Amino acid sequence: MRFLILAAIVLAQSATPQFEVASIKRVTEIRRGGGFRTLPDGSEVLSNLPVSGFIREGSPVKVREVFGLPDWANTDRFDITVKPPAGSTEEQRRSMWGAMFVERMKLVSHIEQRERTVYALVMARADGKLGPQMKPSTLDCTPHPEKPPTPGAPVRFSDYKSQCGYAMNGTSIISGGVAMDRLAQAIEGEVDADVTNRTGLQGWYVVDLTYAPPLRITGAAADAERAAGDLPDIFTAVQEQLGLKLVREKKMMPVFVVDHIERPTEN
Repeated sequence: MRFLILAAIVLAQSATPQFEVASIKRVTEIRRGGGFRTLPDGSEVLSNLPVSGFIREGSPVKVREVFGLPDWANTDRFDITVKPPAGSTEEQRRSMWGAMFVERMKLVSHIEQRERTVYALVMARADGKLGPQMKPSTLDCTPHPEKPPTPGAPVRFSDYKSQCGYAMNGTSIISGGVAMDRLAQAIEGEVDADVTNRTGLQGWYVVDLTYAPPLRITGAAADAERAAGDLPDIFTAVQEQLGLKLVREKKMMPVFVVDHIERPTEN
């Protein structure tokens, strides 16, 4: 019986999908902002992000909030490159992230349900006209085989204006080609709430969004930006610059609770 149980465990582990590439490198130099981009071969490259910025990828369900992280998970920054097998689904990629966190960070976690304020990202105009800072992208952001990426290669913030994926630095979100689901994900971090894409827009879009730093962001630079009064809040910016709108709602939402986590092993 013991042999059968062990065999079942080994079989279950072998059936869990794994990344073909999984590189984690701690960032030791000072860089401003961070970003996410998808390469043509399907690789996902996360630049200069704390663990708190990508730990949600490993949740078995989509979550906005994470509880229980230690202080270092908000301060230490990492460059991450992962490559899922071709044709993998979102659910399979979540499983791959989760398996990587368990292996590389000894993650133990669970899901809880709590009532939260959320937002729906919708078209601001009935005629569907986009704002001046958003337009259909000419880039082909569909994953297809290409030369493997260099794990952990740093990317400048401005580079994202001509690349698939997005980057953000506290007052801007830029992209040369981003899907609306990903844009909603980027905005989540600025409104500190779950954002669901209900725009109905398909494909990828060029985005150049500029806004005042959220109130939760402190520091001399953020205070100076707000005092100048030159930038709109993100709700106004999304509507005026992108032609989209954030609609507030109440909803029971899953939250990700971290019971145990360790600094990742690097490679």
